[in-house]
Amino acid sequence: MQKNNIIAAIDSGKSDVKICTLDTNLSSEALERDCFPTCIGDDKIGGTDLLPGVDTFSCDAIENGRKYKIGSSKLPIKADDNYSKKSLINKICTLYGIARNVNDGDTVDVVIGCPISIFLDNSLRREYCNYILPKGLVNCTINGNKKTFIIGKRLVCAEAIGYINSHPEYFRADIDAAIVDIGSLNMNMTTVHNGIIEIDQSHTNKYGGRHLIADLQRRLKDCDIQLSDEQVIDSIIRGHARQHDPEKENHSIELIAEAVNSYINLIEKELKQCWKNYDSMELYFTGGTSFLLRTALEERFRGFSHFGSSYDDARFANAEGFMWNLWRKINEEVNP
Repeated sequence: MQKNNIIAAIDSGKSDVKICTLDTNLSSEALERDCFPTCIGDDKIGGTDLLPGVDTFSCDAIENGRKYKIGSSKLPIKADDNYSKKSLINKICTLYGIARNVNDGDTVDVVIGCPISIFLDNSLRREYCNYILPKGLVNCTINGNKKTFIIGKRLVCAEAIGYINSHPEYFRADIDAAIVDIGSLNMNMTTVHNGIIEIDQSHTNKYGGRHLIADLQRRLKDCDIQLSDEQVIDSIIRGHARQHDPEKENHSIELIAEAVNSYINLIEKELKQCWKNYDSMELYFTGGTSFLLRTALEERFRGFSHFGSSYDDARFANAEGFMWNLWRKINEEVNP
């Protein structure tokens, strides 16, 4: 089998892991996307054979090759609110994400994201990189099939800044802008002035999509409407919760509108607290939650809001930006 040189970017979020890969032997346009839920389970748990898309994964860089189940949102260990980026679940998901997107024997240059608090401290950034990404030969097994790859160059980027690498054309020197990355758990706000990211003015809070989902579930439960997280998301998209009782279904329209409006009030409050020149800033929204709320955000922020062209573009913007950042660095080394 042909051995390739691959660039892989992994954005390990609280809900999903997004991966972008590029085979450097092919065109720079041959970018591929992949994703899976940020959830794992022990190999001994029962019932996983009934779940679609579940793999058994082990790696010599993880706890002496202990086996894990991975690939389904129904698995029990999830990235919860206490989850740190420098955690075992993040390491497992990162290495699994690489393994399922390379061939046996490939060399992979990898870029990952980290919180701004880690990125600004060089020693913490190195420690984080070394924990998540072992350099050199990595031996894995997926569903009993062995796979070996080599991790070559490693790069760590600050979260929420991948967007500017994906869309540099948006950030002219005469525009002040904010990149608002609304993920599952966190909302990252990054300011761009004169085309340059000002990391010291960036801000991260816990008001990601889970905040909206939990608030809406509380409102619905008070009216005897109980929905799972997935049902809540579908209900926001539709504008109402599907119910056998037509009265409950009609009432859900008002409850969803109230919850969405309250959530956007929170976004606007955070923006105003972060930047004095908020009233003149262009707002570039990214992350899956932002696209879910696109219509409401456009109404609130009038002509100042900007979005990716699709839900997947919003979700993968950071991973793609990370990847192009590493791709440019590698090309600068080859063609200085």
